[in-house]
Amino acid sequence: MFYAHFVLSKRGPLAKIWLAAHWDKKLTKAHVFECNLESSVESIISPKVKMALRTSGHLLLGVVRIYHRKAKYLLADCNEAFIKIKMAFRPGVVDLPEENREAAYNAITLPEEFHDFDQPLPDL
Repeated sequence: MFYAHFVLSKRGPLAKIWLAAHWDKKLTKAHVFECNLESSVESIISPKVKMALRTSGHLLLGVVRIYHRKAKYLLADCNEAFIKIKMAFRPGVVDLPEENREAAYNAITLPEEFHDFDQPLPDL
């Protein structure tokens, strides 16, 4: 097995990817969102130090699992937002008491007195 031990150490750049590949249950939501998949894939594809094909395969599996979890969290957030929007705009939900559901005629009708508009405009 040839790879640099610092790459897969607990504080290494690919530690979360390795954790996702082997102990998926230990990976928290915060770990998933702090992973930058673009830079991780770039460092797996073109490593600075030679890496075994099996090791890079394990790391790519970790990338796929993190990507899957990110997509799952995004879908859950979108569904939650969609449900909240539907609940906010659903018809038939009225909080008013029965007697206040209709306004009185004089409360919503303007008087038909236009005496201010009957005066001629001043000459300029």
